Amino acid sequence: MASVGLSRRQLIQSAGKVFLLYTVWPLTRAEASLTCATPDWRFCKNCHAMFYRGGTSVCTDGKPHVAQGYNFVLPCNQPETPTAQRKWGRCKYCAALFYNGYRSKGRCPASDAGHEADRVDYVLPHDVSGTPTAQTEWRFCNKCNEMFYDGYSPKGRCPGGGEHVAQGYGFVLPHTRPPRDVM
Repeated sequence: MASVGLSRRQLIQSAGKVFLLYTVWPLTRAEASLTCATPDWRFCKNCHAMFYRGGTSVCTDGKPHVAQGYNFVLPCNQPETPTAQRKWGRCKYCAALFYNGYRSKGRCPASDAGHEADRVDYVLPHDVSGTPTAQTEWRFCNKCNEMFYDGYSPKGRCPGGGEHVAQGYGFVLPHTRPPRDVM
């Protein structure tokens, strides 16, 4: 740090300016790849969907999602592989994780127009073994396009009506230990 000539205070002020720039202007793909390993993806105990807890969220009943369990950290802005699917996004209306690769974006509980993705492209591992820090049983719902946990019965309330319906790959999502709010 001494060779750069910045004090600790100047570094903190610079970091604040960079944060402000990221929140005001859209990120380029390279910039997003540096900031996308976002924790705070959570399981909703009511609808069983994966949602981002870092902002406003809307569950199937119109109330906020209720976080429970692990704190997931989802990979993003990486190439697709035979065991990792791209085109998953966070809905800017309901905060659910949904598949953004179809023309129809799925049923959103907070928007009549359907889900609309933010600017990050999540790349989710599938059809691999679970580990102590990667949970199996996550699936795509063919009614709402959301990622939901398929390990419980009932399957959770779907914005498309009734319960979620599993289709496609079996996803294995990385996580940290459960946060203190659920222990």
